[in-house]
Amino acid sequence: MAILHIIAKNLDSNALATLVARSNPNDGYVFIDDGVYVQLSKELLAFGARPVFVFAAHVEERGLSKVHSPAVTLINMTDLVNLTTRYTSSMSW
Repeated sequence: MAILHIIAKNLDSNALATLVARSNPNDGYVFIDDGVYVQLSKELLAFGARPVFVFAAHVEERGLSKVHSPAVTLINMTDLVNLTTRYTSSMSW
């Protein structure tokens, strides 16, 4: 059962590593609000091939548009709604 993790806070490197270690390889991750700072973390590499999405409007609001990591996919609200239907369940952090 794949879970869509919706993370709305800035997680430090240890928390990101723990999140990856304790989740299923089929899980997906959406970073919103202050969670978009994940783009600045070297721990982003720990996600490997797992799908990592970042809410584009929140990236822009925080002035991170030029920091976009190729390891993440920028999404909008329509994309987020579609993701919630694609995964069996979701969990907000």
